[in-house]
Amino acid sequence: MVLLPPSQYHQAKGYSQSPALQRARRPFFVRNVITGLLLLGFTGAVFKQDDLGDVPMPQFPADNEESTK
Repeated sequence: MVLLPPSQYHQAKGYSQSPALQRARRPFFVRNVITGLLLLGFTGAVFKQDDLGDVPMPQFPADNEESTK
């Protein structure tokens, strides 16, 4: 059962791109790679500096088993 008709931009067998789609995407490849690297670098820098040391931790409740003994 096919929900969507096959795309004209992909090969009939498999999921590889057609030569026309490859030619259409070629001019944007470098720009997309640079954008991806910038986003990856930004998220990595934010993740690295976030240590959550200034967030107060709540005290754990005392165990009921130990307090009843």
